[in-house]
Amino acid sequence: MKTKKLMNKFIILAGLLIGFQSADAQNGRVRESDLEGVWKMKISLDEDVFEQEISDEDNAFARLILRATGNLVEGILDEIDIELEFRDNHECRIYVSAFGEEEVEYSEWYINSRGELYIDDSDSFQMGDDEYWIFEDGVLVAYEDGRPLDDDAAVYMVRVE
Repeated sequence: MKTKKLMNKFIILAGLLIGFQSADAQNGRVRESDLEGVWKMKISLDEDVFEQEISDEDNAFARLILRATGNLVEGILDEIDIELEFRDNHECRIYVSAFGEEEVEYSEWYINSRGELYIDDSDSFQMGDDEYWIFEDGVLVAYEDGRPLDDDAAVYMVRVE
């Protein structure tokens, strides 16, 4: 009988620990162990980011310019590759490839008490002082003031290794 009670307590305790870890992962907290490997930055524009402006524009030439601008922006985003590697001692290796040019830079990173990841600026990578990264569905998402960085674009990082 004592063994059964002890086993029930153990099962309840294990369930609570798993529940706390799940809640911790769902609220976006970043831990150092979560950052192992190389992360690739992605910027995904909302499909209708230019569509509303195009439909509001009366001038046909202006609509043409807006469409071309949207295509240009998407083309530029396709040509830029940014990868980050979070190393020991809070060093961050930043690999930037853009338009045939490649560069490797180093910066620093830290995680505050709320589990928000901050990355210091480098020559090719800048974040505002209030911008940070948290986990959402297994990817790192850029945030500012408690909400995603941009309403018209998603800025996030996925693990590549």
